[in-house]
Amino acid sequence: MNMICVPLDIRPYNYDFLISLASMDSKLSLKMPAKDILGYKKQPASHQAVDEFINSHCADADALIISLDMYLYGGLFPARIHQMELSELTARLTKIKSLKERYPSLKIYASSLVLRTPKYNSSEEEPDYYARIGHSIFQVGYLSDKEKRVGLSEDEKVELRAHHSAIDSASFDDWLSRRSKNLLLIEKAIELVDEKVLEQLIIPLDDTAEFGFTMQDQVRIYEKVSLLGLQDRVFVHPGTDESGCTLLTKAYLSLKEQDFLATTFYSNELFKHFIPNYEDRPFVHSLRSHAAASGLTLVDNDVSLPVLAINGCGEIMQEAFDISYGYNLQTGARKPTYKNITYYTHRDLGSYAKHIAARAARVPVVVIDVAMSNGGETELVRALDKAGALDVIKGYAGWNTTCNSLGTGIAHLVFSTLGDNADAIERFYKERLISDWAYQTEVRFPVQFEYLPSIGLSYSSFAEKESSVFDKIKNEIETTWQENIKHSFNGCCPAITSISAPFQRMSGLHFTVA
Repeated sequence: MNMICVPLDIRPYNYDFLISLASMDSKLSLKMPAKDILGYKKQPASHQAVDEFINSHCADADALIISLDMYLYGGLFPARIHQMELSELTARLTKIKSLKERYPSLKIYASSLVLRTPKYNSSEEEPDYYARIGHSIFQVGYLSDKEKRVGLSEDEKVELRAHHSAIDSASFDDWLSRRSKNLLLIEKAIELVDEKVLEQLIIPLDDTAEFGFTMQDQVRIYEKVSLLGLQDRVFVHPGTDESGCTLLTKAYLSLKEQDFLATTFYSNELFKHFIPNYEDRPFVHSLRSHAAASGLTLVDNDVSLPVLAINGCGEIMQEAFDISYGYNLQTGARKPTYKNITYYTHRDLGSYAKHIAARAARVPVVVIDVAMSNGGETELVRALDKAGALDVIKGYAGWNTTCNSLGTGIAHLVFSTLGDNADAIERFYKERLISDWAYQTEVRFPVQFEYLPSIGLSYSSFAEKESSVFDKIKNEIETTWQENIKHSFNGCCPAITSISAPFQRMSGLHFTVA
């Protein structure tokens, strides 16, 4: 099996995760472009270099996995700020059709993002004006959509007018124009599925909400998909950075002509119907879509099948750093740490961990730790350690949003079950525990808000002392591991062999272990 991939960008979840997953099966060869041609943050990739990569490898490839956001705009961040004309973008998309005509046996699996609308003022990943009026743009989208669908209270109508007045027309026109181009290109990509140019298309929803611009765009997308009868080949769901893993899994199972059945096991059955942070629908609907897009068939209550062990929250989903560090995302200030009572009343993690250990002794199990957003749950890790589960499960995912972890975990379950490289399977599992739980939950925020300022550095400005910062992170991870994992992995923290920051910021670090 020979695959090539044009990823969303060079961050680990979009680039290195795919390499790690592919390495789990010795019969799978995956080629990816060099990172230095794929852009950096808002700097777009070289279209010419990307085209050269594709053209030089297609003849020998069975499948192409391609992020249309990288291919069309030059990456995720460039997609949010580009000034490309629609005619230029359409012409570039047409090249995909020409590629299929030249290589008719090549199976092409693609993703194309609906542009996000963050709730907060920040231009780190958005246009410069978003630092001033980002929150107002979000609120205008949210309240306008809500007004159309369910109506607004008088206070909400006043709020909508106030946010409208805060947005200058030039910035708003720029914002709406880019969204319009993005939506038209997605509709054209859906048509490529209908024309059998694309085998499958994933349309991820980045940082979405119950109302807003993203929901408005979805209406047109769903109508297009329904009109063409493509519900089994076009998948629209929350997520983004896991999409490459999902498409890799689908392509892998398709080339193997392998049916993959799995089942689920919840820490809290009520979580099925919970709408997680940064998402727009109950979890179970996202689960079904992600599973289908990956090529999985989910079967209820079959103890003979591989397991997605899903650790959900109670009635409230908190940020991992709320509980571990007491950081207020809105104000940027410290606050007392607390854990919502329903994390305890709606779950029994001790029994849950014992059941996982028992299941993992018989079938492959991957834990999807999504009780919190932006990190795993320390209490669950301790329970898994005490129950002996950490030594027998195949994988773990607990990073960023719920669907980010979900997509990664599904991919890991498939590759760890069917793959033949035990070392690669174990390595990725340990890297996920170190990154998703130890770093993101327990280590990142003390380093970011205490250690970095103490040496005159910050979240996105630490390159001059990078080695010292990474040494600090490594030491803190080892301490965190020793304090919480006492019975597993022969009592030792995995040896961290490297740490890197592809986008030079505290989020999205890449860890490798021996």
